[in-house]
Amino acid sequence: MRFSLRKKIIAIACGAAIIPIVAMFIITDVLEDRLQDCIKNEVYSLIESHVSQLTADLYEECRTSDQLLVAETDRAAMALEVLLEDQGRVKVLKRVSDWPVNNRRASGKEEVTVPVLVIGGRELTYAGSKGKPLPMLVEATRISGAFCTVFQRFNPEGDMLVVDTTAESGEENWQPGDIFYSLSDNGKVESVIGDVLSGRTVKKYALQNDGTRYTIYVPLRDQDGYVTGMIAVYMNNDIIDILRKSMFKTTIGKSGYLWSIGSRGENRGRYIVSNLAENSATSADAVGENKEFVEEIINQAVESGEGTLSSKAYVWKTGADSDGRKKISVYTYFKPWGWVVGSSVFLDEYQGISDRLTGVLNYLVEWLTITGVLLLIITLAVSLYASGLIADPVSHMMELVKIIASGDVYKAKKSLAVVEENCPNARKAILHAETPEVLDETGQLYLAIREMVEALYSLIGQVQRSGIQVTTSSTEIAASARQLEVTFNQQASATTQISATSAEISANSGELARAMHHVNDSASTMDLLASEGQDGLKTMIRIMDDLSSATITITGKLDEINDRANSIEGIVNTITKVADRTNLLSLNAAIEAEKAGKFGQGFSVVAAEIRRLADQTSVAALEIEDMIGNMRSSVDSGVDEMEKFASDVRFGADKAGKLGKKLDGIMIGVRELNPRIEQVNDGMSAQAEGAGQISEAMAQLSDTASDTSDALAEFNRATSQLNEAVQGLRSEVSRFKVSE
Repeated sequence: MRFSLRKKIIAIACGAAIIPIVAMFIITDVLEDRLQDCIKNEVYSLIESHVSQLTADLYEECRTSDQLLVAETDRAAMALEVLLEDQGRVKVLKRVSDWPVNNRRASGKEEVTVPVLVIGGRELTYAGSKGKPLPMLVEATRISGAFCTVFQRFNPEGDMLVVDTTAESGEENWQPGDIFYSLSDNGKVESVIGDVLSGRTVKKYALQNDGTRYTIYVPLRDQDGYVTGMIAVYMNNDIIDILRKSMFKTTIGKSGYLWSIGSRGENRGRYIVSNLAENSATSADAVGENKEFVEEIINQAVESGEGTLSSKAYVWKTGADSDGRKKISVYTYFKPWGWVVGSSVFLDEYQGISDRLTGVLNYLVEWLTITGVLLLIITLAVSLYASGLIADPVSHMMELVKIIASGDVYKAKKSLAVVEENCPNARKAILHAETPEVLDETGQLYLAIREMVEALYSLIGQVQRSGIQVTTSSTEIAASARQLEVTFNQQASATTQISATSAEISANSGELARAMHHVNDSASTMDLLASEGQDGLKTMIRIMDDLSSATITITGKLDEINDRANSIEGIVNTITKVADRTNLLSLNAAIEAEKAGKFGQGFSVVAAEIRRLADQTSVAALEIEDMIGNMRSSVDSGVDEMEKFASDVRFGADKAGKLGKKLDGIMIGVRELNPRIEQVNDGMSAQAEGAGQISEAMAQLSDTASDTSDALAEFNRATSQLNEAVQGLRSEVSRFKVSE
């Protein structure tokens, strides 16, 4: 059975309308329970989110209250310390006072005898302390609203006795006569007393007032600097009471509430704040009849860490309720007070939301059924009309394509007129041929087929005409390719010869470049040696100039010695004359002594001695004269030699200067030669490199020529194949008819 395009279109349209509706019914039926579970989960998530936010807000409220409590207590301690510094001088007297003990560890009455403590000039004794606290403590309490208690140390272990306080009477407030022991009931040292005795101020939370009492302990030192006691400062419970009232007033839904449970000491597992005031300080397990359940909550909150939210869903039984109700709690741990704070709500109070959402789902299914039926009817009517618009043009174009497939393009071209006459869609397509974007797909398809027929008609005719031309051209191309192959073979041989010559030129250029490199190195060495020689020559010229100057100086000194020798010669002549005169006088004296007889004998001896000295002086003067003559001749000879040496030095200096100028010219030539040698060296290197590149290029050209020859051979084969293909194309195209 033939299933036409029109039937297919109707079936597809109806299926497209029915399948989603059926699938929706199946999905709705199959997933109804799951949807209800999802709704319950979403409602549960919303409840949990809401309860978590309330718990987070409660934690922040506790943290804010604690910060306010700590700040107020710190300010009270600061005020007390200021008052203590101004007027609270501490002194311990030798007198003692008896105090009755209130919190005895042993049975029977007991008293404690302690030295009298004086603060601000007032003695603290049991008789004088009743109802009359220290003015300083009263002033501190009035300023800050905090309670101030004075402890006095009464033994070496550090046990502290309350001797004064502004606190009201009550079980949780210190009263005169109470003892703060340094050891706890289990025998451990109290850290507060240990730190105070070390002189440190201690800040600590106590278990009193459900763990919310924040106390500051300030050490008291006596006149000797000894820690004799301490003052405890803590606030009244107003801040905590406000927090409790706020928690009592906060409700979640109908019966949800905020709560807090202690996690330390005797408060562990007990309600601190509950939904009912009468449940406070009672065991949470006892109220809910869920043994060990509260302990699990406390452990989980403490292990999770401060401020980390945890949640738990459970069944909570109270009173006569035997089945219990499902409940959710979100809680966290507030470490400073040791509280586990949280909020709880019964889930059945939100059941109305799930019921309403389920009712909406059922209502949706009903409307889906009605809508599906209406949609099916409308889809059937539309598909009948639309299928005609689509299937009829496609049928006409299918017949036209069959004619084209048979190869009768001429008949197909004539059939276009018949289709345009019988098919309204084809006529519309012809009218809007210039604006095809306004047509639907069938109209655009008809225009495309019409253009294809005309293009095929033109193409087939052109291919038939071009077949002959391609055959002729391929034959001519094959002949040219064979001739070109011969030419390329000759070129490849010439390229091989050029490549060998280029390789030889490259090798010779490389050797010449290395030789020029050695010449360049030798020229550089010669330039360096010439520079060193020029420096030495300049040094020698400078030394010869110094010698010439020294020779002139020596000549001057010799002339000066000659002049001094002339002066000495005059002095020697004078000495000779004096000796002659002395000799003559001694002779006259001897004659006169002879004339005097025996009276002149002594004078005769003197005269003889003088004559002998005169003779020696004459002889010495002659020797000095001879020596001066020799010295003058030597000096004259030395002057002549020095003048000759000076002349030789000047001549040598002139020669050295001329040699230096010639050496400068040599150096200039060498320096001018270096760049030229380097240029030649670079040129030869470049030539060698270029020759190498030429050789490589020629080798590549040879390879290219070989490849070209191979390509031409391949081209010849391709040309032959092309000729065969053209012949086949002509035989294939010949079956198409483009004329009668």
